[in-house]
Amino acid sequence: AENPGKRIWLLQRSKGKVGEKLGKTTGWAHRLGLKARNVQMWNEVEYRRIDNEGLHITVKGKEQCLQVDHVIICAGQEPLRELLAPLETMGIPVQLIGGAKEAGELDAKRAIAEGWEVATGL
Repeated sequence: AENPGKRIWLLQRSKGKVGEKLGKTTGWAHRLGLKARNVQMWNEVEYRRIDNEGLHITVKGKEQCLQVDHVIICAGQEPLRELLAPLETMGIPVQLIGGAKEAGELDAKRAIAEGWEVATGL
């Protein structure tokens, strides 16, 4: 269900469509569901930093800052946890999901399901 007043961005580093590495039908179905919920899907994103202003990113060469209350990171198939300690030090609750939680034999469907569970609990 939609959450009035909340905006959701799904960001990825790579150039292709969001979810294009999933099966054709699976990727299409997930993108359709996300679009129906007004999720903004951006590719070619470089993550810069998180601070009190928000999530600083560069999208296709253009710097931006997304004003966010929550950040969910699902980044690749290696557990990248550089932000974990700084966020916890700032008292920001952190939940690891997908490859950040367990990279071995990463299952994209599992990572998506874990992201969905966290997002719907916000």
